[in-house]
Amino acid sequence: MDEIERIMRYYFHLESETTVFLDHLGKEFAGEDSAARHAASMARDLAADDQWLGWFVQVIDANNTQVLSVQIVDALLHG
Repeated sequence: MDEIERIMRYYFHLESETTVFLDHLGKEFAGEDSAARHAASMARDLAADDQWLGWFVQVIDANNTQVLSVQIVDALLHG
């Protein structure tokens, strides 16, 4: 049986080896797949600027659990 996806707030933090920019607002999505697509889109947009290439988009759910990490350089390579 398919799991029913419910609306949940996800936060998209930007993280490098030395710095973290926290997303305090987040966005609501109907499940992790939608949040993952948003993170991939963010990473592709950021990859256009070389200063972000050593960074990650960390996807955190409303329970403060990391559900995904997208390396920005991967978005450039697999965009």
